[in-house]
Amino acid sequence: MAPTWDLVLLVFFAASVVYGFLMGKDKTLITILGAYVGLVIANQWGARVFSLVSSQTDVLNTGWMQGNLAIFFVKVILFALIILVIAQRGGWLAHAPSTIGVFGMVMPLVYSVLSAALIAASILDFLPEETRKQVIEKSVVAAPLVAYYSWWLILPVLLIIVSGWFSKE
Repeated sequence: MAPTWDLVLLVFFAASVVYGFLMGKDKTLITILGAYVGLVIANQWGARVFSLVSSQTDVLNTGWMQGNLAIFFVKVILFALIILVIAQRGGWLAHAPSTIGVFGMVMPLVYSVLSAALIAASILDFLPEETRKQVIEKSVVAAPLVAYYSWWLILPVLLIIVSGWFSKE
């Protein structure tokens, strides 16, 4: 039985929410910032890196890569690497204002969900148009991620700004 896109996306969302609760709001904010940086780098450099590693004269173009490497995979790898590097080494990037009470307990959940939506929607956006359409037809979860991609890009930034008004610092 092959996993469906819905299952993969729901597991990813669940893992992101658990990560957000375990790591806290600061790490989740750093992950969101890493997703934005990764998105820019993957979109700007994905095609260049793909042409570099898939050229006929390149030493890297041997074995599995020959014929199996797609620009989608290169963009996803760049995107994931940037997120991982910034999440691991980006502790100096942000210090989220502390909140207390229910607001302080709900905000990590909201940040985690928006982080997961931003990352999943960005990866779906990397897909070729035809493949993306096929995924949307087969997935209940992927359809709103693709349809509201602009919102997934802007909502984390708006939340960071708005939640800053409610902080105690």
